[in-house]
This record gives sequence, structure tokens and C-alpha cells, in this order.
Amino acid sequence: NLFAGFKCLLFAVSALMLLVVVFVPARANAQDKTEKTTQTRKDTTTDDKIYEVCEQMPTYKGGEEAMMRFLSQVTRYPQRAQEFGIQGCVVVGFIVEKDGSLSDFKFIQRVDPELDDEALKTVKAMPKWNPGKHNGKNVRVRHSVPVGFKLT
Repeated sequence: NLFAGFKCLLFAVSALMLLVVVFVPARANAQDKTEKTTQTRKDTTTDDKIYEVCEQMPTYKGGEEAMMRFLSQVTRYPQRAQEFGIQGCVVVGFIVEKDGSLSDFKFIQRVDPELDDEALKTVKAMPKWNPGKHNGKNVRVRHSVPVGFKLT
């Protein structure tokens, strides 16, 4: 009887030791991970918000006329598209970053794969823009540019 009681006590102590050995380090790791994620998390309300409209919208350096001149000088009409009489307006969307660089290019309106590729290549070649501003600070702004292809 005494021996059975000793075995139960020994089992309870070993089970408790096993729980301590397994769960205490796991809990410490979980706390470390939450501390690390809270330390590295950015304030997305101010840092990375992408505006559709802001107080001062981004502009191409030199204005609309300079942008149209750039587009007409850099854009090349693909030969196959000319031969088949394909024309239209490709609209490329992008984000003007806080430093004026362009990123996250997406098609808003497509016409033909060759025209689409040429329009994207042209927009990606654009120099930095004047960034958008909101509350006196440079912000990220979603913008788009139409690239027209018309046969004369």
C-alpha cells in the first residue's frame, strides 16, 4: 500500500516536471516572438498608406506637356500592331512613392499584348515625379497614365 502511494507520488512529480520542461520554454518563445513583432511593426496609418486623392497630387516634372512629349518620344509603335491596324489607349496604373519614384505597375485598360507591353515599358522608363503631399508630408499616391496608339 505504501509502495503504491509512493508510485503515485513519483508519477505526479514526474508529470509536473515534464509539463514545466515542455511548456515554460514554449511560452518564453511565444513571448519573445510577440515582442519582436511589435518592435518591428510599422505604423501603417502614416508610413505606407496609399492615397487615391491627397491635398497636392503628384505631378510629372515639367508638367503635363513635358509628360506628353516624353511619351511621344519614348513610345514605339510595334510593327505587327501597325500591320494589323491595331490601335487604342492603354492605361497603366502605378504608385508614386514618397521620393517620386514609380512602383507597383498594373494595367487598368488593355488593348493588345504588344501595345500593352510597349506602354508598360514606356511608363517604367519615366523619371521620378514630384511626389504627392498630404498635411505637408510626402505620401504614396496611386496614379495612372494613358498611353495612346493611333495610326495616321
